Amino acid sequence: MRGMTEFIKEHENRLAGASFDENFLGFHLRQILFLQHERLIHLLVLFFVVFSFLLFLVLFLFLNNLLFLVVFLLCSILSVFYIFHYFKLENTVIEWYFIYNDNKFPGTVPGE
Repeated sequence: MRGMTEFIKEHENRLAGASFDENFLGFHLRQILFLQHERLIHLLVLFFVVFSFLLFLVLFLFLNNLLFLVVFLLCSILSVFYIFHYFKLENTVIEWYFIYNDNKFPGTVPGE
């Protein structure tokens, strides 16, 4: 599977070369929809991970069980990495929006 930066460069090169048509426009918009769906799923998972993080913190504080502390620490590490992953995913989606908006596709902008 190709990396996202390579995929973005390929799209930018194709759009800069004016070698795109309506089929490519449809493909680009479908890719944005896929990214939006993935972003929504990752947001829901991020909420679950942070909820678990907080739940095990509260359980440790009230029950003073060492097992809850271990799970809390694991959830905290997972939360940090997941937040960075979600941040990168969010920036990728925004970059795809900019690619779309910077290239004035014929027939898609009102008034053209």
